[in-house]
Amino acid sequence: MADLVFETLRAVGPCASGDLVECLIADHGLTAAAARQRLSRSTTIKKLAHLPLQRNARFVYLQEHYGSPTFWESLVRVLRENSVSYGGGLAALLARGGIMPKVHFAIACGSPLKQKGHLSPTAIFDRLHAAKLIQSLDVPGVGECVELSNQVAPESYELARMRARLRTEEILLRAVRDWARKLGLASFEKIAIRDEEADGSQPRVGTFCWDLTGPSYLAPMVQWSESGLKPGFLVCDVLLGGNLKAEHLRPFISKCKTLRSLRNVGRCLQVFIADGYEKDALALARSEGVIPATPESLFGEEVAKALSQLTELLGDLYPRTENLEKLDAVFSRLSRIEGAAVNLRGALFEYLAAEMVRSTSTYTDIRMNEIFRDETGRAAEVDVLVVDNNKTVRFIECKGYKPGGSVPDEMVARWLNDRIPLIRKVAMKNSFWSSCTFQFEFWTTGQLSAEAGAMVTKASQMVRKYSLDVVDQAALEALGKASNNTALKKTLQEHFLAHPFETGVLASKRRRKLPIPDPVTLTKREMPGEDNFSIPLLAIKMAEQNPDEQ
Repeated sequence: MADLVFETLRAVGPCASGDLVECLIADHGLTAAAARQRLSRSTTIKKLAHLPLQRNARFVYLQEHYGSPTFWESLVRVLRENSVSYGGGLAALLARGGIMPKVHFAIACGSPLKQKGHLSPTAIFDRLHAAKLIQSLDVPGVGECVELSNQVAPESYELARMRARLRTEEILLRAVRDWARKLGLASFEKIAIRDEEADGSQPRVGTFCWDLTGPSYLAPMVQWSESGLKPGFLVCDVLLGGNLKAEHLRPFISKCKTLRSLRNVGRCLQVFIADGYEKDALALARSEGVIPATPESLFGEEVAKALSQLTELLGDLYPRTENLEKLDAVFSRLSRIEGAAVNLRGALFEYLAAEMVRSTSTYTDIRMNEIFRDETGRAAEVDVLVVDNNKTVRFIECKGYKPGGSVPDEMVARWLNDRIPLIRKVAMKNSFWSSCTFQFEFWTTGQLSAEAGAMVTKASQMVRKYSLDVVDQAALEALGKASNNTALKKTLQEHFLAHPFETGVLASKRRRKLPIPDPVTLTKREMPGEDNFSIPLLAIKMAEQNPDEQ
């Protein structure tokens, strides 16, 4: 005899147990009591634990459904109908490709940190984790992340895509802060963006965390009370990577609606920024009184295109000839954003390094952002992996800094004592590399201290089974010249090697056609050009002694 429960569930797909009972009654003429009894006795279906629904219902599915797009869509829908908190947490994760930094979960899930009658992000995470719907893992360069449990281990391209999104959103948030400052939408020095605090705390207004916040003293935003002036707030969340659906926007809408109900919080201008919106998401945002913005609507087509190119570039694991053109365009268009140039150097240097290897070395395969994970789960990322079959495997660590910036000693120590042993341990298990020699290289546009240089020298003298090398500014410049690639040399010199004061003097020479004196010896009186362009010698020396680091 056919298992009616099994066959019915296969036909309707994952659903709440109450919906399955209704289908058994409608399709097979069972009484409500008989349908519920059959369901309770069935051993062929799965019932989701730890997440009870209303009226003691459970989410039911078949093993063949687990982890499929239908499974997640149905689960989010059922949870949102029964619990905004659990559904919001999963919807936020799905909207971000199934993986995100754990510190961002409190922002994205739409739940307050602590508020009567609401589950906190920590409680939501713990319950979803207990139900085996999500799991945590450590991602090199990002930290602890949360991902959907059906993903055994994220592939390199998935991690690269997440990092690309995070980097691009970081640049965008800086642009939004600069935009809000210039328009006076929020107090100039009080605008906070995510991930700026060393303790991992995120910007907060009311009981919620946001990607960007700032108190506003514009006339329509402020209120007077018995205790005095109460400012309003600008709050903003960001999600790049495609057009947003209504389901993806609901956690943010839930935050906004709950925030408005808090008596002690002033008026709030609520903004969400995405690449684009589906019709249902656009209608939802407008109906709830929030601003559905895009990079193009805020900053114009040129900046929006540059952000899109940055995401595309950072998500590409293989060097391509057109990457140099994109890299130069991204720098030119985005470096005007406050603090963006420093972040771009760190994020894009590895792509320049990969192109330099491609232009100057023999190889059979070049990959970027390759993850090496041992049997205990410890992982390390190789920025540029270069394989020359049966000859060498090169593991290149890339650190892009402002010209003249100093590489911290602890970073070099971690490379020598932690990353190299782990990477070598995993690499030695690759049978295709058994006849290859290993080369570990540290490429940087910054400067190593004498102590760090001594550490590398000592380590290189002690090892015999692999080699160590540091590629500094001088070596990078020599490699650029050896490539005979005009675009490569231009990008390397203008965006990674040229000192900003030197660039300013060059620009002055082009305008005035005057000889260029040595910038270190310039005084205010000797500076070419107009008086208001002059830079005192002391400022130049201080900048060289204390360069901004990435």
